[in-house]
Amino acid sequence: MERQRAESTFTIISKVKNSPNVNTAVKWLTSNKLLIFILVSVVFGVILGLILRPLNLSSDTITLISYPGDLFLRTLKLMVLPFIISCLIIGAANLDISKNGNVAVRTIVYFVLTSVFNVCLGLTLGLLVHPGSPDLRLTNTTSFTGPKKMNVMDGFLDMGKNLLPENLFQATIQQTLTEYETVMGENNTKTLKKVVKYKDGTNTLGIIFFCLIFGTILGTMGERKRHVLNFFTVTYEVMQKILTGVIWFTPIGVASVICGKIITLAQLTTTLVQLSLFIMTTVGGFLFYQLIVIQVIYFVIVKKSPWPYYVSLGPALATAFATASKSASLPITFKVLDEKLKMNPKITKFVLPVGTINMDGSALYLSVALLFLAQINNLQLGIGEIFTIGLACTAASMSSAAIPSAAIVLVVMLCSVINIPTEDVSLLFAVDWLVDRFRTMNNLIGDCYTVAIVQHLSKEELEQDDEKEAEEAHVNGTFVMQEQEQNAQTNQSFSTNTPV
Repeated sequence: MERQRAESTFTIISKVKNSPNVNTAVKWLTSNKLLIFILVSVVFGVILGLILRPLNLSSDTITLISYPGDLFLRTLKLMVLPFIISCLIIGAANLDISKNGNVAVRTIVYFVLTSVFNVCLGLTLGLLVHPGSPDLRLTNTTSFTGPKKMNVMDGFLDMGKNLLPENLFQATIQQTLTEYETVMGENNTKTLKKVVKYKDGTNTLGIIFFCLIFGTILGTMGERKRHVLNFFTVTYEVMQKILTGVIWFTPIGVASVICGKIITLAQLTTTLVQLSLFIMTTVGGFLFYQLIVIQVIYFVIVKKSPWPYYVSLGPALATAFATASKSASLPITFKVLDEKLKMNPKITKFVLPVGTINMDGSALYLSVALLFLAQINNLQLGIGEIFTIGLACTAASMSSAAIPSAAIVLVVMLCSVINIPTEDVSLLFAVDWLVDRFRTMNNLIGDCYTVAIVQHLSKEELEQDDEKEAEEAHVNGTFVMQEQEQNAQTNQSFSTNTPV
C-alpha cells in the first residue's frame, strides 16, 4: 500500500515537473533571475529603510549602509565613458557613411519628436490636473541656491558651445554654461552680467559629436581603419567582461542605495502627502507614456507585440530605477539588448550612446514642474508663456546630464523664463529622489525603443551592409589563402634549392 502510494506520488511529481507550463515557468525564472534578484533587492531596501528610520542611526552607521551602493554606482559610472567612446566609434565606422547618415537622421528625428510629445503631454497634464496650490507655498518655502537666470537663446547657444568643446579632455569633466551674476554698478545699483563658465559634469554632447565625426571618417579609410577599429573593439569587449563580474553585485548595490536614501530623507510622510498630487501627475504621465504611448508606437512601426520586448528590458529598467542614472545603467542596457534581445550591434552601438541627449522623462517632468511652480505662485499663464515653456523645456531636456537629479538643476534655470522664484524649487527637491527614478526609467526606455524602431526602419541598409561585409570577408579570405599558398610554395622552393 505504501509502495503504491509512493509510486503514485512520484508519478504526480514527474507529470508536474514535465508539464509544459512548469517548464516554461522554470525557463522564464532562469533567464530572468537577475531581474528577480533586483526587484527583490528593491523591495528589501524599501522595507529595511522604513524599519531603520525610527532608530535615529548615527551618520557613520548610515554611511556604512550606503557604502556598498556608493561603490556600485562609482563602478558603473567608471565604465560609462569608455562605453560611449568605443561604441560610437565602432558603430559609426562599421556603417557606410551614406547609410550612417540615414540612421543618424532617423535617430535624431525620433528623439526630437518624442521629446516634443512628452513636453506637450506634460503641459496637458499640468493644465488639466492643476497640481499646484498657493497654500502649499506659504508654509514650505526655503532658500535654494542655483543659477540666477536662464534665457532660451542662451540655452541654444550653450548647446552649440558644448557641441564643439575647446578641449576634448576638458569635455570629459566639464561643460559650458551661461549664467547671470549680480554685480554692483554706479550709484550702488545692482545689475545682472552674463558670464560663460565651466561647470562640473561630463560634456556628453561634445564627446558624442567628436566620436561620431571620428568614427564616420574612420569608416572611409578602407583597410587602414582595421588597427584603430580593432583597438576600440577590444576596449568594448574588455568593458563587457568587467561588467559580467560587476552585474551580479547589482542587487546588493540597489538595496544599499534605496535603503540609504529612505533613511536620510527628512519628514518622509509629510512631504509625500503634501506633494502627492504633483507626484501623481508626473508619475502618471511617465507610466502613460511608458505603458501605452511607446507601446503603440512600437506596434504601429515594428508591427509586433511590444510586451515581450518590454519585459526583456526588465534588468536595465530596474537598474535605472535604483540608480536614478541612465548613464550608470548603460552597460547593463547594452548587455540586455545585445545578448538577450539580439539587436543589431551596429544600431545599439550607435543609438544608445547618442541617446544620452534623449531625455523623454525629463522633458515631461520639466514642463509639469514649471506649471506646478507657476500655479503655487498663482501666476496666470497665457498661450505665449505656455509656448515659451514648451520650447525651453524641449531644448533644456536635450542638454540634461544623465546623472541623478540633473533635471532639478534645469528647473532652477528655467524658472527665469516665466519669472518664478527659485526658492520654491526646494519643494520639488524634497520628492525628486522618488520622481527621478521613474523619470530615469522613461529616459532609458525611450532609447531602447529607439533601437528597435531605427533598426526596423533601417532593415534594408543593414542587410546591404551585411552582404557587403560578407563579400569583403570572402575576398579577404581568398586573398589570405592565396598569399599563404604562395608563401608555402616559396618556402618549399627555398628548402629544395638550399644546399645542405
